[in-house]
Amino acid sequence: MLMPPCKENCSQLSLPPPRAVYLHVPFCRAKCRYCDFYSLEFRDDLAKAFVPAVKAELQTHLDCLELPLTSVFVGGGTPTALGGKLLGILLSAVAPLTNPQTEFTVEVNPATVDEAVADALVSAGVNRVNLGVQSFQPAELRLLGRIHTPSQADSTIELLQAAGITNLGMDLIYGIPGQSLSSWRNSLVRALEHPLQHLSCYALSFEKATPLAADLAAGDIAEMDEVLQETCYLAAIEAARRAGLEHYEISNFARPGCQCRHNLLYWRNESYLGIGPAATSYVNGFRRTNLPDAAAYCRALSSGDLPEATSEHLTGRKAMAETLMLNLRLTQGVDRKAFKRRFGQGPIAAFPDSTSRYIEQAALLVSPSHIRLAPQAIFVANTVLAEILAEA
Repeated sequence: MLMPPCKENCSQLSLPPPRAVYLHVPFCRAKCRYCDFYSLEFRDDLAKAFVPAVKAELQTHLDCLELPLTSVFVGGGTPTALGGKLLGILLSAVAPLTNPQTEFTVEVNPATVDEAVADALVSAGVNRVNLGVQSFQPAELRLLGRIHTPSQADSTIELLQAAGITNLGMDLIYGIPGQSLSSWRNSLVRALEHPLQHLSCYALSFEKATPLAADLAAGDIAEMDEVLQETCYLAAIEAARRAGLEHYEISNFARPGCQCRHNLLYWRNESYLGIGPAATSYVNGFRRTNLPDAAAYCRALSSGDLPEATSEHLTGRKAMAETLMLNLRLTQGVDRKAFKRRFGQGPIAAFPDSTSRYIEQAALLVSPSHIRLAPQAIFVANTVLAEILAEA
């Protein structure tokens, strides 16, 4: 019998207890060539063991959650790779922790959604879907290792709408080798022809140990020129603005009131519970990560053990720096009073060297209530954020 690991500590949380759950489904129909998230190709036997293991892990943490949850995010991997039946069983484990006001998101990939999957989503109360489209150009999709076609992305959206899910988000990638400004703009136009409430535009990164990174090292492909990458980024901002989506985070755009509540929690560095292999939690000031191995994760839980792999207590300046760094990803920036209430010190006083340098350069803008990145500094935000972490 698994014992709740944090029940006795919940009254001592420095942050409110989590009202959000991230559930990691590691299965994919095929591994994308750029992806370094923990995932593996779908195996029926392992997937059938995974679902009860998730239920067991979730049960151990119920006493540490504040219910009803404000957000649930089921990601991966590709949750819809489970198929309608298994996905429905999985979602039924977390659905009782929600109410109609909960933001209940599931990530889906085109070519993995049929009527059974759509029905499973609706039956569980899922009210937000995020589609991993990445591109509407066939050649770019092939290079990335995506298994869907542009027309399948269109038909997946139509199927979800017909099932009653209208809060739709989409991910796109720029900086793909061989991608032009014209092809990127074409993908933006195709995406925004749909009734999206949310759009994420990410620059491609070549992560170690991925096939795409190996291609780059071998000279088979070349990175997009940085000037062109910035031009693509600015094109995304303009296209989203014209479509009525507000730029609220470095890579994210949403219609008013449709910002991703779950991701806002991450960027504010608030508490959340992670369930599933390789999932990370931030509870009671501790960041804990589960075993990044689905089979080992299932074995641990079936034996009555917790699947934790690593644990780190975030305190002092490290916690302050991480919070400041994450807050600065938001276009509204850091709420100076909220930061001081949380840490007893304001962000400028806490990190005077890095903040003063970028304030002088006009890369950081300061008002009585907030400190934020200047618009012209957003594309190079990683440099600013890295210096803040270094000062910590």
